[in-house]
Amino acid sequence: MSKRSERRLKWALSIGVVVVAIAAAVILVATKAEPPRAEKPLEGTLVDVIQISASRHDVDLHGKGTVVPAKEIVLQAELGGRVIWQSPELVPGGRFKEGQPIVRIDPRDYQLAVESARSQVNQAKLEMSLEKRRGEVAKREWNAFGEVDVSEEQSALAQREPQLESRRLALKAAQSALKKSELDLARTTLRAPFNAMVVSESVDTGQLISPQSTVARLVGTDEYHVQVSVPVSALRTVTARSDGSPGSAAKIVQHAGEEIIERRGEVIRQLPDLDPGGAMARLLVRIENPLGKKGDLPLLLGSFVDVAIEAAPIEDAIRLPRIALRNGRNVYVMNDKDTLEIREVDIAWTEQDAVLVTGGLGANERVVTSRIPTPVPNMLLRTLAPAPEPAPEPAPASPSAPAAQATP
Repeated sequence: MSKRSERRLKWALSIGVVVVAIAAAVILVATKAEPPRAEKPLEGTLVDVIQISASRHDVDLHGKGTVVPAKEIVLQAELGGRVIWQSPELVPGGRFKEGQPIVRIDPRDYQLAVESARSQVNQAKLEMSLEKRRGEVAKREWNAFGEVDVSEEQSALAQREPQLESRRLALKAAQSALKKSELDLARTTLRAPFNAMVVSESVDTGQLISPQSTVARLVGTDEYHVQVSVPVSALRTVTARSDGSPGSAAKIVQHAGEEIIERRGEVIRQLPDLDPGGAMARLLVRIENPLGKKGDLPLLLGSFVDVAIEAAPIEDAIRLPRIALRNGRNVYVMNDKDTLEIREVDIAWTEQDAVLVTGGLGANERVVTSRIPTPVPNMLLRTLAPAPEPAPEPAPASPSAPAAQATP
């Protein structure tokens, strides 16, 4: 056989093998049995939900404010003189009880004025007594004449009645002058008008002061005030003190490093203007005993404090965590069909981590708290099935007979 014939035979055999292989593959594919198809069940989006219920909620209106004095005066002298004594407490931070002396002015000139005025009173009393005697004599002489045809004015003049009235007025003027001089003498001692603390002082012993000279600046210590800025819409939930009725209670807290200063207060009035720093209303809160007891940290003037005011309670409200709110006022609800509903709710109160809702939700509904990537109404939802409780372990069988003891 020639070489050309051998090559043709090899090509023919190769092509035959390929054709047989392809035919076999086609036969296998055509005769292959199809596996049974199982329908994949639909699974909803996995979410976390909370069961809600409505109830009465006590709420606090939170705000920030600055401590200011409830009473503040500039103590001034009412008369002039030389300062001969001042209290050792007359220094910034010094404290006085109501009526306690602060400064004394040299009283000698005023003591002399009192003595002079007292002499004038005694002189006026003596002259009035003498005039009464003269009037009695004149009246007897007038009656001795019998009936005389004169006017009432002439009759009164003849009986020295105008002279007696003049002495009476002179006595009254002398007594008023005595009271004035005694009042001036009392004013030589300047006293605290209320329980107070000294902010600043401006006199020293030996200094000559004149009327209306500034002695000290005092603030009351029995109570302080706090000006609190709150939203205007929250004013209807707060009550100010009026006609003997107490105002809303408040708690004032100042964070002084690691220490916390806490006091109780009461809303006493609403200020008539807005906060200059923004469109916020301002409330005035009264703080009793701001300096606290002995050993307590005092609440200082000018302190920046947090204020929690007890507002009117909200009835039939649902508390939701803030993470349950969507777009400000929407909530995702998983209904009885395990599908998604998007509800708009009425927010009655906001807190730092939660809100109180009074409309848009019903009791015992399931609110979604987890994030849904693409929320679509009526989409299927599911929750994580609770783990089955572990079966109790079987109690060990009690032996029917005591175990045998090993014998030595």
